[in-house]
Amino acid sequence: MKLLFVGLLMFSLSVVAQTELKIFTLQHYFAKDLYDIISPLVGEHGTVTGMNNQLIVRTTPAQMAEVEAVIASFDVPRVNRKITVQSNRNNQSTFNNAEVSGNVNIGNVTIRNGRPVPDNNARIDVSRQQNQGSQSSQQFLQVVDGERAFIQVGKLIPFSQDWILITQRYTQITSTTDWVNVSTGFSVRPRTVGNQVEIEITPRLTKYNSQQSIDFEELSTTIRANLGEWVNIGQTMQQSDEVSRKILGSQSGTFEDKSDLTIRVD
Repeated sequence: MKLLFVGLLMFSLSVVAQTELKIFTLQHYFAKDLYDIISPLVGEHGTVTGMNNQLIVRTTPAQMAEVEAVIASFDVPRVNRKITVQSNRNNQSTFNNAEVSGNVNIGNVTIRNGRPVPDNNARIDVSRQQNQGSQSSQQFLQVVDGERAFIQVGKLIPFSQDWILITQRYTQITSTTDWVNVSTGFSVRPRTVGNQVEIEITPRLTKYNSQQSIDFEELSTTIRANLGEWVNIGQTMQQSDEVSRKILGSQSGTFEDKSDLTIRVD
């Protein structure tokens, strides 16, 4: 047992002796930003730690050379990206109406309902009304390359509350109506790759009764486009998942509302 312990100790010392330690002071990133990129490069016996903008790496000389090259390629000035968002909202409502009118004589009593018609006759009017509307808007966002920006699709909705004031003589009920911001939409993260940009799109919902936002990371979709090229993320996300379909469109009874989102990254 003692010999086994000594053998393991000597092996550990041998591994440590074959590695080297370096501290990298990052100029344009924090250590946490590159941790997931560097960790797979240090090997089984290597380590990566960091704090603020300093990344501490221990690994073999060969792997350290690879780490240095990767850090040098990533730790460069980050550019600001301009995201142009074109939003088109279409809605359609349908109303059906049926009305019955007539006169019925019962003995000496005449019962009338609705429009005038001859005695002992009835009239049925059926009408159907359809309303269609559309609204277009454009907004601009500035975001650092690799960071997230939020595209809001949700809207303000009325929220009513009742307040009860009780005194010795009377009870008074007061109703107030406020507007609640339901921030549904998509979080987008552009990453520049040469002359192209990768756009990671994540559905986001805000709970109705709180300010807590939920990012559905497992539903993220990544698409690639040229810089300055228009991309229809609404069409992409409509085909992606149920959460995105609910964000982009709603249907209630005879009312249908759909949104279409197109973005461009410059």
